[in-house]
Amino acid sequence: MLPDGELGDQKVLAALLGISEMVAGLTDLEEVLGAIVRITPQLVGVDRCAILLLDPHRREFRTAQVFGPDRERNATFQRLVLREEEVRALAHRILEQKLPALVRAGSLPPSMADTLGMRTVLIVPLVCRDEVLGIMTLDHTQGLRLFTSKEINVVMGVAQQAAIAIENFRLKSIAARTRETLRVASEILAAGLITLTGEYRILSLDPMAESLLQWTTSEVQGKGFSQTFTVTDREGVRLPDVAEAADLVLRSVGRRDPPVLYFRRKDGSRVLCEVRAAPVRDDLGEVVEIVCVLRRTTGDGEVEGPVGTPVARRVLNAAP
Repeated sequence: MLPDGELGDQKVLAALLGISEMVAGLTDLEEVLGAIVRITPQLVGVDRCAILLLDPHRREFRTAQVFGPDRERNATFQRLVLREEEVRALAHRILEQKLPALVRAGSLPPSMADTLGMRTVLIVPLVCRDEVLGIMTLDHTQGLRLFTSKEINVVMGVAQQAAIAIENFRLKSIAARTRETLRVASEILAAGLITLTGEYRILSLDPMAESLLQWTTSEVQGKGFSQTFTVTDREGVRLPDVAEAADLVLRSVGRRDPPVLYFRRKDGSRVLCEVRAAPVRDDLGEVVEIVCVLRRTTGDGEVEGPVGTPVARRVLNAAP
């Protein structure tokens, strides 16, 4: 631990850069936060640090990682849960203004002052995109420890890196759940799912589309949608390769029924499918992907479910 008064600018800058690189390089959130609670006390001359994450559903802060000299108290700290209103009561500025606060023992709840032996604790909100994701606490178990404005600024810099790491892992988790939801929905509602660029070039086929069309993503990725599968209507008219023209067929405004098109499989045979296409847009409204849902049809008013069983269209479209 650095002695008091030796918080050199170069050491701080090097530590902050190291933490930033660590956040970018590690793939496990627990590992990232564990490293942060070990490094941060050394920067400001204390011996205990913890990160508590906000459970947005229960509105509670729960300890994710703690580092300190007393193993028994560390174990107790791991079980610490603070309600959102308790944190707000410690200092209004922590959650409302999203600013750090130095809280003395007299204002701390018994779970912190008595059980954990906290005398003075620095509490810093972990904020990303103007949202509080958690809090970081720092205190010294060997006696009263105040913090200079410079030390608080250093901790705020570390807290920002921690918040970025938490947000990145949260976004990855949301993306993973979204992909899984899409996969499950595809299996229930479709015979296959094809993802295209805005220019109708193939990005990916889901496993069901690969089975249906007998092509793998690696074999067709980057190729034109219409050309690869020789997509035609029942009269043999080819789906245009030009994106604007393909849009008129697949995403025609006011169309009641989706287009029914033939797709050429890898073995040369053809399969007839209803095709429903929808754009995926970015924050600026630009089309970044087009999702095509295929539903195999017999051509006589019936479509086949994911397991290949014909299902009457009137049943599929009937109101529950």
